[in-house]
Amino acid sequence: MLSLRRALRKGGRVVYSILALPVSLFYGAVITLRNWLYDKGWLPTYKVPCTVVSIGNLTLGGSGKTPFALFLLEWLSEQGIAAAYLSRGYGRQTKGFAEVSLQSPQAIRLYGDEPCLVKKRFPQLPVAVAEDRVKGAQELLIRYPHLQVLVLDDAYQHRRIHRDLNVLLIDMQRPIWKDWLFPLGRLREPLNAYRRANLIVLNKKSSPSDHKRLWFQVPTLSFEYVAQALIPARAEKDALSLQTLRYRSVIAFCGIAHPESFFTTLRQAEAYIVRYLEFPDHYLYKESDLLRIRKEYRRYEQRLGIKDLLLLTTEKDLIRVEEAGLLHLLDELPLYAVRIAMLPQNPKAATQLLHHFFGNLLKK
Repeated sequence: MLSLRRALRKGGRVVYSILALPVSLFYGAVITLRNWLYDKGWLPTYKVPCTVVSIGNLTLGGSGKTPFALFLLEWLSEQGIAAAYLSRGYGRQTKGFAEVSLQSPQAIRLYGDEPCLVKKRFPQLPVAVAEDRVKGAQELLIRYPHLQVLVLDDAYQHRRIHRDLNVLLIDMQRPIWKDWLFPLGRLREPLNAYRRANLIVLNKKSSPSDHKRLWFQVPTLSFEYVAQALIPARAEKDALSLQTLRYRSVIAFCGIAHPESFFTTLRQAEAYIVRYLEFPDHYLYKESDLLRIRKEYRRYEQRLGIKDLLLLTTEKDLIRVEEAGLLHLLDELPLYAVRIAMLPQNPKAATQLLHHFFGNLLKK
């Protein structure tokens, strides 16, 4: 019976590949033509009066774009450079330009979870959403004419706006050279589109030393995920150090593109995950979801006799729970968000490159 199931699955994959191949080839031809038209200048590109940094990838799904944007925004702030963040606001239920305000009711639905996370981490910086990055950038510069740098999240394919620094992220757990064009694979563009990048960031996540040295024709940096602290769901509680997780039993839940990277980070901190719950990417939690999470927590705490059990999630998921007005359902539980940062494996090389790219601003 098991062999039959395997044969059926394999047969299904073969049939899908046969059907997807012509669609993938046609899709690739359309994208190649579009890129050629931009390269030749036959499709217009608009420049705005500030330094524009685009952060993106070649694949569908997450690759660390927002964590890298947080790293870059922090570095720019430390250098005294006036920066702003502009995103499409994936998953929001609104259209057009909007500046993010966390005081707005249902902020997640208005702006999306990633812009809300950036605004929460950097409340002093302008954060906005707009499908049209050109109009969004122009509106931000009208409101904040002193802006020096505009950071665009997930804009590698949004070629209508001129960018001074094009950053391409590659998830080394799912490298682009082992993938295929959509719908046969997850690639948004052919592999040679990496040449548009001015900087390539290899996101090595949980396996920073497992990959051979790679060579590109553009500057390349290696980054990895680093868990930094446990942020309490309630402000009256204190943050916990990462050492708290060592040999600690935890229940973890998240709704992100690649949940395994989150769970692997917890295991690297030597936490013992007794139960994990996965939800779709950018998931908007409902009351039934939180009741289910609470039930699972109580089940493992009481029936299995686990003491000091922690309930962990990501910062993005915690924001979605808060904005849904459902945090009270988990009030009595020790709920924490794991703060994870993307940090360069070679800080000196990263600093040198950033000074090279933004040197003209640092002199002012």
